[in-house]
Amino acid sequence: MKMIPLLQKKKVNRGSSSRRPAPGLSSGSGLLNVLAPMAFDFRQRHLTMGDIICRVIVVTGYPPRVEPAWLARVVTLPGVFASVHVTPTEPLKLVNKINDSIGELAGRVETGKALYRMRAERALKDAEILLKKVDQEQQNVFYVTVVFLVLAHDEDTLNRRSRRLESALAASGMRGRALIFRQEEGLLAAGPWAILPEKVGRAGRRNMPSETVAAAFPFASGGIKDGSGIVLGRDKSGGIVLVDTWKRGGDRPNSNWLILGKPGVGKSFTVKLLLYREYIQGSKIIVIDPEREYRDLCLGLDGAWVNCAGGMGRINPLQVRLYPVDEDEAGKDGDRRSLGPLFLHIQFLRTFFSLYLRDLSDSDKAVLEDALVELYGDICGVTWETDFRAIQAVPAEKWPNTKHLYELVSKKSEKNPELWRNLALLLKRAGVGSDAALWAGPTTAHANSDMIVLDIFNLMNADDSVKRAQYFNVLSYAWHIIETDRQEKVFFGVDEAYILADPQTPQSLKFLRDTNKRIRKYMGGMGVITQNVVDFLDPAVERHGQALLNNPTYKLLLGQGEKDLEALAALMRLSEAEQDLLSTAERGEGLLVAGNQRIRMNVEASQHEIALFGSAGGA
Repeated sequence: MKMIPLLQKKKVNRGSSSRRPAPGLSSGSGLLNVLAPMAFDFRQRHLTMGDIICRVIVVTGYPPRVEPAWLARVVTLPGVFASVHVTPTEPLKLVNKINDSIGELAGRVETGKALYRMRAERALKDAEILLKKVDQEQQNVFYVTVVFLVLAHDEDTLNRRSRRLESALAASGMRGRALIFRQEEGLLAAGPWAILPEKVGRAGRRNMPSETVAAAFPFASGGIKDGSGIVLGRDKSGGIVLVDTWKRGGDRPNSNWLILGKPGVGKSFTVKLLLYREYIQGSKIIVIDPEREYRDLCLGLDGAWVNCAGGMGRINPLQVRLYPVDEDEAGKDGDRRSLGPLFLHIQFLRTFFSLYLRDLSDSDKAVLEDALVELYGDICGVTWETDFRAIQAVPAEKWPNTKHLYELVSKKSEKNPELWRNLALLLKRAGVGSDAALWAGPTTAHANSDMIVLDIFNLMNADDSVKRAQYFNVLSYAWHIIETDRQEKVFFGVDEAYILADPQTPQSLKFLRDTNKRIRKYMGGMGVITQNVVDFLDPAVERHGQALLNNPTYKLLLGQGEKDLEALAALMRLSEAEQDLLSTAERGEGLLVAGNQRIRMNVEASQHEIALFGSAGGA
């Protein structure tokens, strides 16, 4: 084996391998040993750089016609790097050569076998097209040489990647061949030094007009790289997806997300990744968690995990809280609070009790509202005229709760049983019965943290009425936290949002829609996470549900079921390729929509993040 210094200009014996140690490097050269290989070993069809085995492949054949970005498919293969050498030609000499070629090809068309005549006709047509581009369209023509460097850690992987590259080239109508006894010159051509040895140029050089050269541009990725924000994964070209949720303007009017996917496609894992990376960027995180999927993440970040099934996590629905108002329905100032906090909270309680007590008659609803107004006046002195500053001064233990409400209604039923007895029976569970632990007492939930998880897992096996009412109650409580500080950047995640899609009580979905629209005024963003899009398109809730699907700037669509994909295709005008992606997507793979941009992406996380997320909901 012949040893030659790296920069020495000496011809290598091609009949055997050659090894070139890098100049100035020794076993004690420290950082240089990491940055540069100790030696190059050139073989017949491959070369070795330190621990890396490489092969240089040059494109020797091209199709007569190419599509836009005709190199994009091959340069994104794993372990493959491309160098494109473009050299201007002399137009006059080229025209003369084309004229000579046309004359020769015209002669072949008149003679020979049918196969040769057909090939000659095709070549003649291509030559005429090229002559037209050069002469009439005044296009510049260039010599183009495409060189690929394939890298691997072992020879088997190198051979496999080389075959994959050659197959990809063949599928695009090109032909690629490894340089034989020319790996040294090939390395110079493949590297970032703008060097094209003559022998490599002769092996792969081809005349191309400027429009074909421009169409070869391999970096034709439609990826999203905002320059700041969080990295969610990689696009189909292998580039990172860098999204700044808080970047607003143009086609991005808000910071809201919609994440859709059937069970098992990585929906929960993706949300954890999004929340965690927003948290480390300085955002406050609030999540409603029906499946106890965020507990490990919350406790790992020393956050506030609140069990909203009662006890220390009780949220009193009768405590007056601020209420989100849809600005489109509120007039130019976007605020109806001039109507008073009690009025707005009574609207909330109408929906809350409609979710909880499905059998309330119109007369029951009327007397219930009378009882509530009387209760607020007697216990804490709140009336229709009380303003917001006075409301905020009332401590949690001073507000009435469902036990007080039941006691008041029970007393009234003794005096007027025909009007009040049915309501008293319906309220008994909430006042002193099985559901009293949820609401019969002051608010004990404390969420003083930058990471807040409101857990309702223990209620998921409860009656639908209890589950929906408490979810709605927790949603209102979360909004109250958000509205206390308009200047704090908050991301609010609402998981399993389909629970609120109740056709019998569309007001609950309206509350969610109003929150989704209004949160942008509070430096906030909202993520709606759900499984089935069809739940939001039921005719009874479509008015509010469709707004939740259309309003978010960012939409991440993971694998979809057949019915959901049908609805999404019509709603978002998905192309056939996008529908194919969503019907066959693997775990963590999906379509990301950011404003007017749409890209295919794969969600990626580091090992320490995966460990932090825990196994709940899948990892």
